[in-house]
Amino acid sequence: MIDLDQANDKIEEILHRDEYLVYLKDNRSFLQKWWDSIKEWFGNLFQELFSSINPANGFATGIVVILLVVVVMLILVAGFFTIRNWRRKSKLQKHAPLYQKHEKDWGYEEHIAEANKREVAGDLQLATRHMFLALLLYFHNKEFVEARIWKTNWEYGQELRRTDKNLAESFQQLARIFDEVVYGEQKVERDAYMSYKETIGSLLAKQLNEEIGQG
Repeated sequence: MIDLDQANDKIEEILHRDEYLVYLKDNRSFLQKWWDSIKEWFGNLFQELFSSINPANGFATGIVVILLVVVVMLILVAGFFTIRNWRRKSKLQKHAPLYQKHEKDWGYEEHIAEANKREVAGDLQLATRHMFLALLLYFHNKEFVEARIWKTNWEYGQELRRTDKNLAESFQQLARIFDEVVYGEQKVERDAYMSYKETIGSLLAKQLNEEIGQG
């Protein structure tokens, strides 16, 4: 009969053999190894930062889970805004303000005349478009911006900032309304259009008065 102590020693010897330890280590999957290493890393980090705290395994696991949730949420939010901005920019590039070829030789005066014609006809959406283009082409004549068929209103706003920050802010407000009406097909009320028209008229009048003063 084998002595009980000898049997225990034999078992202990087997358990401490390298091949058995390797088996135990390799028995974990890659994800388990990765998860355990992450938990260990956070546990050590918190132990260094807060030496008075002795983080248990569950504490480290909880921290890892919370951080992973936060990271995933940040990635989703960043992805949402990236896709939204990409779609918006693609749409604006597809429908740039100067996209109609038959208007390529028009000046701002022609667009103002067309806006008045559309206003009388009750087509306030197109009237809004032509008023905005009149302002844009006037800025082009003044060399505040360089009007191109492929440019977006955002790019024009950035060009204006180099000349006049206040003028750029006014332009961007008008451009937002233009985008909503022309591309977003938002309905235009007459009072809103008249306010839009007066704002653009004031900007043009101010610039023309400055030209006269300089002349």
